[in-house]
Amino acid sequence: LAVMRRGLLLPWRVQSRWVHRQPSALASARLFGVAASHSTGTRGTVFYQGESVPTSIVSTGRVGTYRDGLGSDGTFFGVDPQPVEVQVSNGRGLQLSLDEQGFRLVDHSWSHIDYYDEQAILSHYYPECESLVCQETGASWALAFDHNIRSRRRKAAGEALKGGNAVQEPLLSYGVHNDYTATSAPMRIRQFAQPPKHNDTIRQLYGSTPPISPERTETLLKGRWQFINVWRNIASEPVQRLPLGLCDASSTDVNDLVVFEIRYSDRVGENYFARHSTRHRWFYFPEATRNEAVLLKCWDSRGKGFMDLMPGQEEQSDINFKVPATFSLHSAFEETASPAEAPDRESIEVRVVAFFEE
Repeated sequence: LAVMRRGLLLPWRVQSRWVHRQPSALASARLFGVAASHSTGTRGTVFYQGESVPTSIVSTGRVGTYRDGLGSDGTFFGVDPQPVEVQVSNGRGLQLSLDEQGFRLVDHSWSHIDYYDEQAILSHYYPECESLVCQETGASWALAFDHNIRSRRRKAAGEALKGGNAVQEPLLSYGVHNDYTATSAPMRIRQFAQPPKHNDTIRQLYGSTPPISPERTETLLKGRWQFINVWRNIASEPVQRLPLGLCDASSTDVNDLVVFEIRYSDRVGENYFARHSTRHRWFYFPEATRNEAVLLKCWDSRGKGFMDLMPGQEEQSDINFKVPATFSLHSAFEETASPAEAPDRESIEVRVVAFFEE
């Protein structure tokens, strides 16, 4: 099976161009606790939804936002973000995994591009992320389909990517969230069997051609599939402000969740927001560099906490195969000890869907 991408015939099964490299001296120093201020962790502020916001795993229609054609949110409704200070553990050197916690850090040096050029991202970084996800998860093939560039300073200045959407800020007051729900995750895959819509980034790559063959969609949904975000620092210096916080999936309960609708002009997506729980265990990777990538799981069809809610489970041959982590709640956080003069964080996350075929 192949697709046309910018006039080139490319196979779905991505050939890996990713090469593992030894950690840099700076990264090695961190692994052995040389950076004493980050050796065990830090404290920081995240935003949870208040008690007035109803918890749910399916949409109530009472909580959401309207998102414009440039990817920015307008009016929010039904939300009540409340700041909460949490302990955030240093994840460097720990045995963290996508199946258990829902995230991990990988060393990933490659030929960097101008990350503020939309076509460079689509033409070069999307295939790189597809390869990386296949390499790290064992997936048969992967499809990169969306991305965001984040910088508080550039967002405030009203900047946009060359030929692309507006720069967004790191999501802090937006709240602790996950990018999909039990409803929106399979719905998003079915949308890939339709011509890309106006707000779909991959419309630039596929035009009116569905990224996934409609004839294969229901079969793919019965197998294992994952949504993985590939997050990386794109600045020359390590991240020192608003790092990415990651919540251990095993510390999250369905009763913590709030469905948040994202209303586009041509479709409705859903995120999970969350209320605070003292069970939640937070991690981060201090001073992340541009030669590292965080793989963040945003949905796994074999996640045991939600598998029974997914359609077609009774027809699956591997129904008894389940993993602990369906997704990891996440958020930028304001580190208590971060100096006021620390440079602005600049990062990219690319959304990838990965399929595991027998």
